[in-house]
Amino acid sequence: MQLFLLRHAEAEHQAASDEARVLTAKGAKQAESVGQFCLAHGLIPEIILSSPLKRTEETARLVAHELNSPKSVQTAEFLRCGMTAERALSGVREYLIGFTNREKVPAETSIMLVGHEPDFSTLAGVLIGGHSRSVHFRKAALLAISLRELKPGAGTIEFFVPVKLL
Repeated sequence: MQLFLLRHAEAEHQAASDEARVLTAKGAKQAESVGQFCLAHGLIPEIILSSPLKRTEETARLVAHELNSPKSVQTAEFLRCGMTAERALSGVREYLIGFTNREKVPAETSIMLVGHEPDFSTLAGVLIGGHSRSVHFRKAALLAISLRELKPGAGTIEFFVPVKLL
C-alpha cells in the first residue's frame, strides 16, 4: 500500500475561527504544485482524504483538480487537528473495508491523507518505527510511505519532498 501524507498548504493567520482559515494565494499555488508533481510522476491516489478544516479541504481539492480527479476528495473526521496515530490507522482501515484482510492490503492501493502538524510527524514516526519527532512536516510537504501492513513500524519512506523543491 502507498500512503501519501500531505500537510495543508499555507493558510491565512487570522480568521473567524481556526476551522475557517483559508489558503493564501501562495498556499493555493503550493497545492497546485503538489498536484502537478504527483501527476508528472504518476502518483495518483485512489482517494484523497482530508481533514474537514477549510485549509485542508482547499489543499486537497486543488491537488485533485491538478490530478483531474476532483471527485476523489472526501472529508474524514479522524484527520482533524489532534489526530493520534491510532485514530489515523483506524480511520484508514474504515476506507479499506472492501478488502478481505484489512491489515494486509494490496500493494497497489494508494491513499492520500491531507492534514495537520504535529499530527503527521507523529503518524509518520509511528509508521516507520521511529519516534514522534522523527519527521517534521513543513506546509505543503509530501511524504510517501510504502506499507506492507497497516500497522506501526511496517512503513518505509519512499520520498519526502518539501513544496519549495517542486
